[in-house]
Amino acid sequence: MSKLISLTFILMMSVSSLFAQDLSLPKIFSDHMVLQRDTDVRFWGWADPGAEVSLQLGDINRITVADQDGQWEAYLPDQPAGGPHTITIKSGKTVTLNDVYFGDVWVAGGQSNMEWKLSWMVENWEEEIANSGDFPEIRFFEIPQATAPSPKHKFPGGEWKKAHPDNAGNFSAVAWYFAKLNHADKDVPVGIVESNWGGTPAEAWTPALRLLDVDGYKQAAKDVLDPALDWEQEIAENTARNERKFELVGNPQAGIEASVHKPEYNDDDWETVSLPTTEPLSDVAWLRRTFAVDAADVESVSLFTGDISQESFFYINGEQVGQKSWQNANETFDVDPGLLKTGTNHIAFRAVNSWNNQVNIGGNNNMSITINGEEMPLTGEWKYSNSIEPPMPQVSRYEWTPGFLYNAMIHPLAGYSIKGAIWYQGESNAGVHQYYNELFEAMIEEWRASWHQGDFPFLYVQLANYMQKREQPNDSDWARLREAQTQTLTLANTGMATIIDIGDANDIHPRNKHDVGARLWKAAQKVAYGEQMVYSGPMYRGHVVEGDKIRISLNHTGSGLITKGTDEVLGFAIAGADEKFHWAKAKIDGDDIVVWSDKVENPVAVRYAWADNPDVSLYNEEGLPAVPFRTDEW
Repeated sequence: MSKLISLTFILMMSVSSLFAQDLSLPKIFSDHMVLQRDTDVRFWGWADPGAEVSLQLGDINRITVADQDGQWEAYLPDQPAGGPHTITIKSGKTVTLNDVYFGDVWVAGGQSNMEWKLSWMVENWEEEIANSGDFPEIRFFEIPQATAPSPKHKFPGGEWKKAHPDNAGNFSAVAWYFAKLNHADKDVPVGIVESNWGGTPAEAWTPALRLLDVDGYKQAAKDVLDPALDWEQEIAENTARNERKFELVGNPQAGIEASVHKPEYNDDDWETVSLPTTEPLSDVAWLRRTFAVDAADVESVSLFTGDISQESFFYINGEQVGQKSWQNANETFDVDPGLLKTGTNHIAFRAVNSWNNQVNIGGNNNMSITINGEEMPLTGEWKYSNSIEPPMPQVSRYEWTPGFLYNAMIHPLAGYSIKGAIWYQGESNAGVHQYYNELFEAMIEEWRASWHQGDFPFLYVQLANYMQKREQPNDSDWARLREAQTQTLTLANTGMATIIDIGDANDIHPRNKHDVGARLWKAAQKVAYGEQMVYSGPMYRGHVVEGDKIRISLNHTGSGLITKGTDEVLGFAIAGADEKFHWAKAKIDGDDIVVWSDKVENPVAVRYAWADNPDVSLYNEEGLPAVPFRTDEW
């Protein structure tokens, strides 16, 4: 009988242990965190089902009970900005959160231009990092990059980091400048929660269920939600391929062992390719060529890598002289002059694109070597092989899959009280710009619905100017994506930072992140804090045809319209009924712009800054650039 009782007791304990779980909280609730001031703050976590959980801040104590699944939530009443505070949560065991501040909390989302770190050589990066310790009340939390086929309740890691030279290099540069202005202007602590991933499209950040109703994404969302699909197996197999891929990306050992970097290597059977390439090279590409040195005494040597995508290793006369990553499109390496000799020298490099297995070399900036101050182009014929190393495994990019980033990087965060969100994305959707307005609005609406904070402020960056300038007016995917971004301003509590003037023709990642953060902050001052100020550049309001001219009326003109950099009003094109645009002349007339061209007698439409990389000069007195627009619907 006693054995039966003992067995019954063991079974009961075993069953109960299946449901027992220690007190735990999401990683976002940790030391050094910033909580949103002046609003009720939600805490949540897990404990034993039915267990009592207490949440204490000073004299404030909140009691709640975990539900049958062990989940619990409790709210602290609104608190003014300040700290440090200690918060204690108890349920069987005790979790103590130290150095907690109340201030303003922002989610910083998007793709690589929001992800771009201070240490990735943005303008003035060294000084910013060195001085970051002056702002200990600015804290960052970076959500680990992850994907998931269904909504998750936890993310696997992350911790709050106080601004300090040891940490700040890994902060989003745009969010850093935004946070500094928030901190200075409002004199409050600032918390930035980074949730971003380079190269990702907006549909990945939007719940798949919502995408079932969004044009352009209905079938893809249906496929993702197909119950017959075994996502666990798909992801496991893809993860294995991805691991094999990244073993190759940063490891040139196979080529080194084959001595392809050495002058004596016989490359007679290699193909010949001309740089810059007009077609991408596939897999792991090794390239070799010779160059002549006439100088008897070589005193200085530098190698300019030019525009090479992704990871590259460079060798001169068999010695490695440099290595570059995807963050730096163009890099210059100082080379030991002793490596060179009079006469024939050999250069080799290995290039691999982990993004899509396609290596693009040159096009905008081409490789060159500078010897004793004289630059020698390294364009022209090279020997090339992609068979030295195994082919790159083909990997599915689940960070591009509808809903997968929302599930893993937004859903587990939703509910953490915030002031609002800042967003920099769109490059990856430019090729399907016709769907972006509906998609972007759906994404914003779903985030707001997930947070249960109403229409919280959502501020975003319009795409910068990028790529080569065109001699004649032409249509542009990037211009149409910018238009979709402008149209999203019809949603309540949204604001847009226009940066059509501070991009880089040769780099999709412009290094001026200060002005991006500053213009986002201007939008925040208006949208999030209700300040009456000029927060936008001039925007199209309407137009009338006046004979052979078109008068454009603008709002957000501030203290008046001006030109910068030139006396001319640049960026306008005009067309007649034939829908053929010509560059136009324009003049400022009060808050209007009058536009005309001798080539268009009967104009019907005007476009402004309608190009990938337009010439622009129109601003308001407050220094904000005019927002691109068109009057036609062609």
